[in-house]
Amino acid sequence: MADMGVEYVDEPLNTICPAYGSANRVFAAAWAETHTDTDFIVVLDSDTVFLDEPALPLDADVAVRPVDSKGSATSGAGDLFEDYWNKLAELCGTSVEQLPYMQTTIDKERIRASYNGGLVVTRRSLGILTRWAELFARSVNEGLRPYRGQGINIHASTGHVGHTASEYWGSNQAALALTIWATTNRVVHYPDSYNIPLHLIASEGKIDRKWQINSPVHLHYHWMFEQRHHEMALEIIEQLGVQTDRMEWLVQHVPFTRQNP
Repeated sequence: MADMGVEYVDEPLNTICPAYGSANRVFAAAWAETHTDTDFIVVLDSDTVFLDEPALPLDADVAVRPVDSKGSATSGAGDLFEDYWNKLAELCGTSVEQLPYMQTTIDKERIRASYNGGLVVTRRSLGILTRWAELFARSVNEGLRPYRGQGINIHASTGHVGHTASEYWGSNQAALALTIWATTNRVVHYPDSYNIPLHLIASEGKIDRKWQINSPVHLHYHWMFEQRHHEMALEIIEQLGVQTDRMEWLVQHVPFTRQNP
């Protein structure tokens, strides 16, 4: 990181909802937006890897990927989560009707706009990330949780997240979508070579051709780089057409060994 001029900052930014680890990126993004002078801010999950140079949305304000599956997104009137989204939209000073409809990448369900938090690129000058953090913090203070009282324990990249975090699951992504569309309509979707959900694309055995059209730029590997899954992960990645030098690098660095704190 020193060779690349990386500035690493370790600060307790998520003091609003520490039980929901996924919210860490929200407050980290807001911090970065006010402490840098770049044209764009790129927000990433820690379980992702770039295999090529990403394209910035120079003719837009935001570049994102639709969520992989519906989860706590809403398909519109009558949906179980529509009331939650309406309340969140009211806090944002907007309406769910501002959100365009789109299709999830894996399940191909029609939903109101909801984006995967693993890769979000925004034009810094618009202050989207700061407003995202403010809206999410207000929603926590108002007790808004999409899975409130459902007693679930969601399994994510780091294992089961616990009942408290599970009640919030998807809430920061909902806040992101509403904040984006309350600010700008210059939004583009990255193609299927970005934020590839490695744990899902071969869940039915055969890889959908759409994931192989272009060489992967950005992989969201989730738990697939751990010891018990890494051989399957590398086999899938090779089928995706990853360039030889990138493939060699992955073979050298995978599997990852999780360090205990």
